[in-house]
Amino acid sequence: MKPLIRTAVEWIEHRTGLESAIKNFLYEDIPASSGWRQVFGSVAAFLFLVQAFTGILLAFNYAPTPGEAYYSLKYIVTEVTGGRIIRGLHHWGASMMLIVAVLHMSQVFLWGAYKKPREATWMVGVVLLLVTLGFGLTGYLLPWDNRAYWGTVVTTEIAGKAPFAGPYLVRLLGSGAGGIGVVTFARFYAMHVLLLPPLMMLLMGLHIYLVRKHGVAPTLEDDEAKKKFYPGQVFRDTAAIFGCFVVLVLLAAFASVPLGRLADPTDTTYTPRPDWYFLCLFQTLKFFE
Repeated sequence: MKPLIRTAVEWIEHRTGLESAIKNFLYEDIPASSGWRQVFGSVAAFLFLVQAFTGILLAFNYAPTPGEAYYSLKYIVTEVTGGRIIRGLHHWGASMMLIVAVLHMSQVFLWGAYKKPREATWMVGVVLLLVTLGFGLTGYLLPWDNRAYWGTVVTTEIAGKAPFAGPYLVRLLGSGAGGIGVVTFARFYAMHVLLLPPLMMLLMGLHIYLVRKHGVAPTLEDDEAKKKFYPGQVFRDTAAIFGCFVVLVLLAAFASVPLGRLADPTDTTYTPRPDWYFLCLFQTLKFFE
C-alpha cells in the first residue's frame, strides 16, 4: 500500500510540485519570538472560509428579492435541516471575523510590523478590513426585516453625510429619493455575493504572499534567532482556530439570531439602529454632521 501511495505522491509532485510547496510552507523559517500573538491572521482567514461556506449553503434556499427574502429566510430557519445553525454560524461569524481582524491589525501595529519593508502588507490589510466592513454593510439588509431595513436607512444616511462624495455614495447605494427599495436591495446583494468575495480572495492571496515574502516581524530582542513554522506555530494556529470555532458553534446553537417583522417603510414608531460596528458613526450624528 505504501509504495502505491508513494508512487501517487511522486506523480503529483512531478506534475504540480505540490509536495515541495507544502514542505516549503510548513518548514519556513519564522522568528523565534513568534507565538500566540501571531495566530489572529490564520483565525481571520478561517472565519472567512466559514462565511463563504455558510453563505453558499444559505444561497441554496434564499430568494434575493425584497419581501421574498424575508420569507425565504424564515423557511431556512424553521424548515431546512440545520438551517438555524447555518444562519447562526453566518451571523455570528461576521461579527467574530471583524473582531479578529481588528485584533490582528492591533497586534501588527503594536509590534511595529507595519514598518519598512512591510508597508505594503499593512496597506493591503487595511483594505481587507474595509472589505470586511463592506460585507457587514451589504449583508445587513438581506434579511429584509424591520431591523435590517431601518438600520440600512441609517447607514445610507451616514454615507450621504460624507464630504463631497455623499450624494454619489447615495446614488451608488440606490437609496436616493425613492428610499430603500428594490434597487438598493439588488445592489447590496450583488456587492455581497458577486463583488466582495472575489475581491476578498484576491486581497487575501496578495496579503499572504507579502507576508511570505517579507516574513513575520521579529521583536527587537530576538532579531536573528529563527525556528520552523511547523510544528510549533502550526499547533498554535490550529488550537486558536479550533477554540474560535467552538465559540462560534456555541453561539450558533444557543444564541438566537434576531429576525423581526417584515420590513415596513411606513413604521414610524421603529427606533432604527445600525449594526454594532457602525454604532460609533451613528453616535457622531447626534453631535455634528
